[in-house]
Amino acid sequence: MKVLLPEAYGFCYGVRSAVGKAEEALSLAERDSLPCYSYGDIVHSGAVMAGLLARGMKRIFSAREAMEPGYVVIRAHGITDQERAILVQNGNTIIDATCPVVLRSQSILRSSPCAVVIGQGGHSEVVALLGANRSAVLIENAGDLCRLESGECDAVVQTTFSTDELSLILSEAEEKGISLRLRSQVCRASIERREALIRLLERVEALVVAGDRSSRNTAELWRMGEKAGVPSFLVSSEEEIPDMVWAYGTVGLTAGASCPDTLIDSIKRRLENG
Repeated sequence: MKVLLPEAYGFCYGVRSAVGKAEEALSLAERDSLPCYSYGDIVHSGAVMAGLLARGMKRIFSAREAMEPGYVVIRAHGITDQERAILVQNGNTIIDATCPVVLRSQSILRSSPCAVVIGQGGHSEVVALLGANRSAVLIENAGDLCRLESGECDAVVQTTFSTDELSLILSEAEEKGISLRLRSQVCRASIERREALIRLLERVEALVVAGDRSSRNTAELWRMGEKAGVPSFLVSSEEEIPDMVWAYGTVGLTAGASCPDTLIDSIKRRLENG
């Protein structure tokens, strides 16, 4: 089997930085004999989190779960201002692995009198964004524009949101006389990975997407393959590669922004060696 890779895939800068900060926090916690917490998953990768937890990191989903003060690594998608304040008040040391794009969007929201968050409700990044401005309106699709009145609002976008869906929302808003002043964009790394995949799909018979199913950008890559009519398979380990993949002579392999290099390499070797 021939395995082709796109020009861009796997860890983005923000994810690589977040993992590095988590490893730094573990070292500091060991030095100071203090607990080390991960607020949620540092990144959407079961493989990455398993490695960190094996080294002693404790995962929490609420600031109040950090019972004993220690080092707390804030996930790449960020947390709400309220949760951050509780962590600090309780004597924890924050190691901030929040993506710089998310931090900037939160800053914009805090000072905006009319704010809109475009993204997937319940996603950890969207929760963090809404936590920076409690009066912000969540828009998940064009149908949600009915929640807004005509006029101008500042809008920030979830970093991994679908660019097609975003374009539809902005077009519909313009038709309704709603001026959404876009203050952020879909992450450039996500766009680059999607554009590279479009070019790759023209050269392969099937597609394997490596990454965690909880990762929106990973799922988006899989959906792109399906939409293009290319048989596509999302796997989080080499053991999950389905038998039907071996029926194809040329297979594309890409990976979400939170998929570690080691996992991509192991899946690639498995595909090549059968």
